[in-house]
Amino acid sequence: MFHVHPWATPIKAQADNFQWALTGAYVAAGALGVLCLPWTKAAHTPPVSDGRGWMRMGAWSLGLGLLYGAMDMAISRLTPWGAHLAAVDRRNGFSTTFVNVHPPWSVLHYFHASIISESAFRLGPILILTWLVTRPTRGRFEAVAFWVFALLSAFIEPIEKAIMVRKWGLFGETPMEHLLTVESVAWQFVFAVLLRRFGWAAPILARFGYYLVVRCFHQ
Repeated sequence: MFHVHPWATPIKAQADNFQWALTGAYVAAGALGVLCLPWTKAAHTPPVSDGRGWMRMGAWSLGLGLLYGAMDMAISRLTPWGAHLAAVDRRNGFSTTFVNVHPPWSVLHYFHASIISESAFRLGPILILTWLVTRPTRGRFEAVAFWVFALLSAFIEPIEKAIMVRKWGLFGETPMEHLLTVESVAWQFVFAVLLRRFGWAAPILARFGYYLVVRCFHQ
C-alpha cells in the first residue's frame, strides 16, 4: 500500500523501511522461522477458522503490548526517568530529528514495523537457531534451546538502543540506565513467552499493541 499510495514520513529512514529488498529479507527470515516452528516446541498459531483461539491469543498479545506501551509512557511522563531520557535524547539530537508517522497512516506504518521487527528479533533468531542446534540430537533439548535463544534475543533490541540511539555503554552508565535496559529486556522476553504459548503471530500483535500506544497516536 505504501508503494501504491505513499504517506508522509517525517524521516527518510521511515520510508526506507518499505524498500522491497529490506522488507523481503526480514519477512523471509521470519517465514523461515515459522517453517522451523514445529520442531521448536513453540505453539502453532490457531487456524483462521478458530475464532476463539485468535480472540484468546489477540487478547493476551495485544493486552500485554498495550500494557508495555502504557508503562513506557508512564515512565516518560510521570517519573524522573522520563526527564533523564529526554535529556539524553536532546544531548544526542534525537528529540529534534525523530517524529512519529501521523495517523491514520501510522496504523499501517507501524503494523509493517511490527512484522519486520518481530521477524528480525524473535521469529528468525529463536526458531531457526533452535531448529539448527537440536537437529543433530533429533529434537532433544528443544525446550532448553528455545529458552536460551529467547533470552539471548531479548537483549538484541535493548542493547542496540542503548548503544546506537542513547550512546550509552552496553547496559547504560548509571543505575537508572541499567534498570531501564533490564526493564526493556524483560518485556522482550515476555514477547518470546507469547511466541512459545500462542505461536508466531502473538509477538507481532504484542509489538503492534505497544506501537499503538507509543507510536501510532503519539507525536
